[in-house]
Amino acid sequence: MKPQLQTPAPLSQSRAAAIRNLYDNYAATLLGYIFEVVQNQLIAEQYLIAVFNNVPNEIEELSKTGVNVFCRLQIMARQKMVDFFETPDNDTGKKAGQNMPWLNNKPIALMTPLQQQVFCGIYYQCKTTSHTAKELNKTEEEIRKILKECFTIIRNGRYDEKIH
Repeated sequence: MKPQLQTPAPLSQSRAAAIRNLYDNYAATLLGYIFEVVQNQLIAEQYLIAVFNNVPNEIEELSKTGVNVFCRLQIMARQKMVDFFETPDNDTGKKAGQNMPWLNNKPIALMTPLQQQVFCGIYYQCKTTSHTAKELNKTEEEIRKILKECFTIIRNGRYDEKIH
């Protein structure tokens, strides 16, 4: 049985229409984004459903003027996927990026394990620099420097590929 979208309470017609409009406009793109992270269609669909099950609770925020809806939906997706990224604390001997599906992403694969851990923790897991610094026993300044290096790798990776 396929999981279905569920709403917490009956919705007014206008709210239901707004949610349907958001789904129609953003679901396919958000599914692609989630799939790039989890590399599994079924799991990606489940996360998409989880995000849109939460949309009724966030509809006022998503409807505000000046809000980038897709960015907000990405943040909601990342928050839902936090458990996907969690690794047991007793696996400290493992490389930070081991068994993580986004390593087939060329720029991330070019990063050192520490850079991968910082970038993926902040970007995908929505961790703060202070939280990441505490986890890695580094200063926030060091974490920001590492993150800046990650963005340099990503930026330079775009220019290495030839356009046909």
